[in-house]
Amino acid sequence: MDNENTITADNQRVQDLRYLYRSVTRMARADAVDTLLNHVAEDIISTTELERLVVLYYDHQNNNLESRASYGYDNIKEINVPFTQVNGLLKRAYADREPLNVLKAKPGEKEGQPGSLKVKCSIFKDDSHGRLDAKQRQHINLCFKDMDKATALDKLLNNRSNFRHYSVLTYYQHDETIESLIGNATAFLIIPICDDHNFYGYVLADKPESDTPVSYEEARMATAIVTHSAMAIGRAMKHHKMVMRIASQNQELSQHLEVNEELKSFYESIIQGLRIGLITADINLKITHANNSAINLLGYPIKDLVDTSLINLFNAEEEEIREIFSGGGKGIDPKTGYLSEFELICANQIKLPTEICFSIIINKNGETAGLSCMFIDITQRKKMEKHLARMDRLASLGELASGIAHEIRNPLAGITAALQIIGKNFAKQDPTHEIFNEVFSQVKRLDEFIKNLLRFARPSHPQLESLTIKNVIDNTLFLVSNKISQKHITLEVDHGSGEQPEIEGDKGLLQQVFLNIIINALDATKDHGILTIRTWWQTNGLNTTTETAYCTPSTYDITTEISDTGSGIDETELESIFNPFFTTKSQGTGLGLAIAQRIIEQHQGQISVKSTPDKGTTFTITLPLP
Repeated sequence: MDNENTITADNQRVQDLRYLYRSVTRMARADAVDTLLNHVAEDIISTTELERLVVLYYDHQNNNLESRASYGYDNIKEINVPFTQVNGLLKRAYADREPLNVLKAKPGEKEGQPGSLKVKCSIFKDDSHGRLDAKQRQHINLCFKDMDKATALDKLLNNRSNFRHYSVLTYYQHDETIESLIGNATAFLIIPICDDHNFYGYVLADKPESDTPVSYEEARMATAIVTHSAMAIGRAMKHHKMVMRIASQNQELSQHLEVNEELKSFYESIIQGLRIGLITADINLKITHANNSAINLLGYPIKDLVDTSLINLFNAEEEEIREIFSGGGKGIDPKTGYLSEFELICANQIKLPTEICFSIIINKNGETAGLSCMFIDITQRKKMEKHLARMDRLASLGELASGIAHEIRNPLAGITAALQIIGKNFAKQDPTHEIFNEVFSQVKRLDEFIKNLLRFARPSHPQLESLTIKNVIDNTLFLVSNKISQKHITLEVDHGSGEQPEIEGDKGLLQQVFLNIIINALDATKDHGILTIRTWWQTNGLNTTTETAYCTPSTYDITTEISDTGSGIDETELESIFNPFFTTKSQGTGLGLAIAQRIIEQHQGQISVKSTPDKGTTFTITLPLP
């Protein structure tokens, strides 16, 4: 008989272990507190004879005790009370962190005397640590409500239970948490949900249908399930806190990224909207960024600039640029930068004069991380400086030329008159007459030079009248038609489509300009060359040709282009071509183009030249339309 009981007990332990393993396995897969609390209720009910159960959760954040899961109730009353109001047996279980198996002395009656506010409980601790593993929970305390010590000891002795440390708990009835959930039950079980460090709530369970006490085995199984659930709940809460912390950090990060993106967009719009070019480079002078103005000024696509050497953009010796950036930019003032003028090489290989400010870029560690290069196009400023220098030089030269011409012209007039008188004394057959004619010819040439010198020094004011460029060019070509024929020059003239608009100009002075340029072109062009004259204009906002580069959007102009296929002009001489007394002809005075430029400026126009050695030269004259 004893063997059968032993086998039955062993089988029951195996079955309990299976139930416990299944419960622990299921809880290990859950990561939500509410899910775990529901698992606790389901596993306790399915593995014990307990008929009714409620799980109370302690909300640490709000310091409230809430009902979260239940079983066996038709209509459960929702519990949500401040934890500071918890008293009596719940408070004792919380303090001891051990379960209480509660029995009432007088079922169905109120504790204490009628009208009494106190309840006395006899509590015995389970003296079982000699029979259990040290890692398992050792105590299922027994509580007798309203039972004196002698009666309680008698019940314990009859049950042959091993209990010790008898104590009496007195509490006031104002704590109605238990009664509100299980009513006036004759026996019930209180299990605190806790681990070694944290408290998560309670499990309250009883057997109202059978009206029997909770057995020791049922209490231990339920306690074991709750103990494992506490570890899972702690893990789930840590996981939840971690998830919430990650979510909060993600939200903060998203906000920071959004702010950073807005700041990036803000500063990017400012940088891209700058009218000055901006190029940044790393410490190795590799380009990292360029704004729209830099791209537009230089003509490079951004993909062709990034990761290329900044030095390649400069029309300067590499050592000169590296000297500026030597020592990690130590030679650059961190407040004012390094300001200088350089020529940058554009995508079309044109050299762009710029004023550049180099600055160092500092990272968050205070170290030099790169360099910034801000530059502006000073082409117009350079032209203006040259123009002002030229005007100053011409003013001084004009005063000198006027004085020299005046001093030479008077004696020259006397010499001419004397030569005319002397010439009458020579017979035509006289051998010295040829010498006299050469002297007289040179005197005339000198007189013509003096006239040109005076014309340059004291230009006459243009007598403006309505005329067309077409008529001026046609009259000029008539004067040189004989020379064109002699050299067999192919003449191509395009006066533009439609009726050419009139301008306000001095016919004689403009003809002098065109005559000078055309004669120079014919002199530079070999026999059977080509002389091309094209004219186009802009009126009413519409250009008659596709050539718009010469027309500004704010004014209406008429432009004439004179091109030849001659020997061209060397690049080193091109900038000096309009300077007075500069000439490439052996018999030239160097005043023709200087006077032509002065006349065009008097007409509020512009004259420019482009030339390629051995391919030809192109003069462009632009005059405003009224």
